[in-house]
Amino acid sequence: MLVNEKFILGVFKSMIIYKPKLSALLDENDDDFDIRELSNNLTKAFPWPIGIELRRLLSGNMEHLDRGRLDQLLKTIERSMQYLSFVMLIQLLEETINKKLEPDPDFNKEFSRRFETLSMGDFTWLIRSIDGIFRKNQLTPFMEELRDTLKPRFLEKLDFWVPRRNEIGHYLINLTDEEIEVRCNEYIDKLEDILSQLAFLINYPLVTITEIQLSKHKRENVHFLHNMLLLNSSSSSFLAKIQEFEKFTDTHSVILVKNLKNAPNEFLNLSPLIIDTHFEIMESREKLTQLKKDVYLYSKWEKNTQRIHYTGTETIEKPDMRLVSFYDTLVKEFEEVMKTFSLTDPVT
Repeated sequence: MLVNEKFILGVFKSMIIYKPKLSALLDENDDDFDIRELSNNLTKAFPWPIGIELRRLLSGNMEHLDRGRLDQLLKTIERSMQYLSFVMLIQLLEETINKKLEPDPDFNKEFSRRFETLSMGDFTWLIRSIDGIFRKNQLTPFMEELRDTLKPRFLEKLDFWVPRRNEIGHYLINLTDEEIEVRCNEYIDKLEDILSQLAFLINYPLVTITEIQLSKHKRENVHFLHNMLLLNSSSSSFLAKIQEFEKFTDTHSVILVKNLKNAPNEFLNLSPLIIDTHFEIMESREKLTQLKKDVYLYSKWEKNTQRIHYTGTETIEKPDMRLVSFYDTLVKEFEEVMKTFSLTDPVT
């Protein structure tokens, strides 16, 4: 754990800015102080796609400064960029469809070229480009802290990772054991810097809406019971809860909210870029053997076959998502994304 201690303390102190109650865990003079408790709270606080990568990075089998740790450092920063870019892209989609801004031809041209297969360079491009569109049109990001975070210096820090991911992640260079150790030490410091600046993510819960039930009694207003899974946990046994609202969100969706108590009023539906299969009924042997219950992120689109590929957050298998019951909906939603940012066929 010593190899991770500086990282954990650095990111955790930044988290306290957004959740002051966490400071109670940071008393290093307390006889009960345990850096492992901080580590657990850190991984639990971040949205699941990032939190699970942090959990892997901070696990005991990743303490050696070897190739496995170097790869996990790259995976953690890549997943963080992917998550951030997807949130920003979904907001841009909604703003465009709702006519709050005009399509940007330069963005659409590049988007059409890039988005069918994604890499880390595409995530950094999305973050930089969408931030530029928001600023140009004076739009406030859904996560308002992004406006002060995404400054040129921070974006340059993201750019640093792209060539490293390409050359190291794709084994384009051979590194000695000593070079790997040096890079592990360098990259953990850079990752700490970036995640410390993105610590505000812990204030935006990621939730799966598994089911919505209507509740209406005599002489009472309609209420909607939301069955939810909170996707911020130290394991995949996500916290399930039922919450009652006077409005409703979107069913069978992964949503980002500003406040769990007011979820239907301010949320982003991250489908089809982030999906959850935990509520899927495994009614066939094919599903049971081939489809894992997991949170998945979009990775590739095959236009000719209308097939969307996803990568899991826990599972290493890449199942055929055409097995899920809501796949046709995903295809429609993805086509909406592609048409909205098309040069020739925008959504009207």
